[in-house]
Amino acid sequence: MTEDKILLTARYAEGDLSAEECLAYEDLLRHDHELKAYLLDYHDAHGSLRMFMDYDSERNALVAGIQKLNEAYFANESNTGEPKDVAEKPAAVKLKLYLRWVSGVAAILLVGLLVWSPWRADLYQEYQLLPNMSVTERGVMRNELDKAAVLFNERRFADAKPVLAKLYAADATNAMIAFHFAISLLETNEVAKGRLILADLFKGQSVYKNDAAYAIAMSYLKEDKKVDTRFWLEKVAKGAVQYKKAQALLKKLS
Repeated sequence: MTEDKILLTARYAEGDLSAEECLAYEDLLRHDHELKAYLLDYHDAHGSLRMFMDYDSERNALVAGIQKLNEAYFANESNTGEPKDVAEKPAAVKLKLYLRWVSGVAAILLVGLLVWSPWRADLYQEYQLLPNMSVTERGVMRNELDKAAVLFNERRFADAKPVLAKLYAADATNAMIAFHFAISLLETNEVAKGRLILADLFKGQSVYKNDAAYAIAMSYLKEDKKVDTRFWLEKVAKGAVQYKKAQALLKKLS
C-alpha cells in the first residue's frame, strides 16, 4: 500500500531500520520507481520543513527556551558539584522527552506532506492542459453549442456538463462534443465515465485522439497513479501538440 511505502521510506530516511531492513529497502529501490519517488519527496519535504523551521519565529523562541533550560540544568549540576556520570536529573529527562516529542511532530508532518503530495499537485497544475472549446458548426444545435462553449471556456464545468450531456446524447459521434463532455466529467469527479468516453475517442481517428490520451494521463496523475499516467503519456504521438509536455512529464515520473 502507498501509506506502507511512505512509512517505510520515513523510517529508512530517519535511520530507524535495522541493517537487514535497510538492505531489503535498498534492494526494493533498484526496481521500485514509486519508492524512489517517495524517498526523493521525503528528502525534499525534510529540507523544506527545515528551512521553514529555521525562519519561523516561534521555532526560534522554542530554541531559545531550550537553551535556557540547558543552561539552568548545567548550572544546577555545577553548583551541586555532582559528577557528570550520575543519573540524569528529572529536568534533563523532561527536556529530552520534549525534544523527542518535537521530533515526533516533525516526522508526522513530513509523512503528512507526502500523503497529501503537494508536489504532485503542483506537477498536475504545471502539466494540465485545459483547451478552450471553439464552435464552428452551423445548424439547429448552434445556440446550445455556443452556450456550452461559453460555460466550458469560463471553466464552469458543472454548468457546462448538462448542456454537453444533452448534445452528446443527440450525437455521440461528434468528437468535439464528446471530448469536451468527457473533460467536464473529469473536472466534476465523474472520472470513470469521462475516461470511457476519452478511451473511445483515442481508439478512433479524430483530431482529438492525442488530446484524449493526454487527458486520461492527467486524470491518473491527479490520482497519483504513476504507472497509468506513464502508460497514457506514451500513447501521445510524436508531432502532437501535447508531445513535448508528455515527454517532459515522463522524465519527471521516471
